[in-house]
Amino acid sequence: MASLTIHNIDPVLKSEAMAIMRQHGMTARATVESFLRRMVNDHRAGERCFCHDLEPNEETRRALAASAAGEGLQRFNSVDELFDHLDAECAP
Repeated sequence: MASLTIHNIDPVLKSEAMAIMRQHGMTARATVESFLRRMVNDHRAGERCFCHDLEPNEETRRALAASAAGEGLQRFNSVDELFDHLDAECAP
């Protein structure tokens, strides 16, 4: 297997995760390999990745439903028109 180096992990998250791994007798390598194996197996089986099993909150569900119904959508005839609109919306 090729080498994998991961940088810029939140040190508090890393510390807590390492403590949990130690409690279960696992190494970081074994944990990452298990995560990657599960992701690949789910993908091969045509299933959604288990890491996407989070349910949206009520506000997000309402926004998704409104968008699907075409509510509150704006249409633009060009990218320039879109960026002009965004520039105007974000201007102080």
